[in-house]
Amino acid sequence: MEDEPIYDFAPLKSLLTKLGYRVEKTKGYRELRPEEVDFHSIQRGEIIFRKDGIFIKSEDCIERRVFLYKRDYRLEQYGKPRFHISNCQTIQEFIKSGTFREHYVRANTKNVPVYNIDNCRREEIVSDLPLCRYCLHNIREWGDINSTQFVEILKKEGEEDDTETNVEVDLFGYTRDWDFVSKEYREHKDYTCEKCGLNISDLYDRMYMHVHHKSGNKLNNNVNNLQCLCYGCHSEVDEHHKQRLTTGSNLYLYEDFIKKYGKTRRKK
Repeated sequence: MEDEPIYDFAPLKSLLTKLGYRVEKTKGYRELRPEEVDFHSIQRGEIIFRKDGIFIKSEDCIERRVFLYKRDYRLEQYGKPRFHISNCQTIQEFIKSGTFREHYVRANTKNVPVYNIDNCRREEIVSDLPLCRYCLHNIREWGDINSTQFVEILKKEGEEDDTETNVEVDLFGYTRDWDFVSKEYREHKDYTCEKCGLNISDLYDRMYMHVHHKSGNKLNNNVNNLQCLCYGCHSEVDEHHKQRLTTGSNLYLYEDFIKKYGKTRRKK
C-alpha cells in the first residue's frame, strides 16, 4: 500500500494553512487593484514588510509581491515618484510615523494612478516609476529597474510558479525532497554566501550554509527563488528569521558561527 501524502491529513493541512504554507497548489501572478496602504492593514498583517520584499497576504494565505509609491506627488516639479520593493529606510520611517502624513499606494501593475499636486490633484496614470535607492541597496539582484520592469519580473516568476500539483510537505512546510534540493543548490554555489561572499570549505561547518526561499514560498524550489546564505545572513533576512535562528536551541549554533566566521564575512 502506498503512503498517503502528508497533507492529505485534514488536521495537519488545516494547521499548515493557518501558518501560511500552501499545501495543495501554487499560484502565479495575479493583477491586484492599486489600493492605499492604511495603518489597520499593516496591524492585521495583510501587508508584510521584509528586507527582501513587500508582500500582500490574501485570504487563501498566498503571499503576492507588490511595490509601494506615494499617492500624491508633484509630477511637473519632481517627475515620477520612486517605487519601493523592500522594507527600506523610507518605508520604515513611514510606518514608524504612525500618522501616515504621506499616503502610499500598494500595486503590482504597470500603470498606476497618481494625484498630481501640480495639477489641482488631478488623477493621472503613470508607469516606469524609478526605483528607490535604499531598495536598490537591499535587493541588488534585479539591478536599477523601473516599476514596469519589476512587474515583468513578477509575471515571469508567476509563470514559473503557476502550477497545480500534489506536493508532499513535512511538518515544517518544506517539500519532501528539500534536503536533496538544498544540498544540490549549495554545491552549485560552492558553499558560498550570495550575500556576503563567505565561502565555507570545512565539510563539518557546511551546515552553516543555508538555502533561503526568496519569496517565502517553501514549495517553490525553482532556482530563481533560491539563495545560498550563510547562517549570519540568513538570520538577517527579517525579524522572523532572526528570532528563529538566533534564539532558543539555535542560539548556540549562531554564537558558534559568529565566533568562527563573524570576522570573515564581507558586508555588501
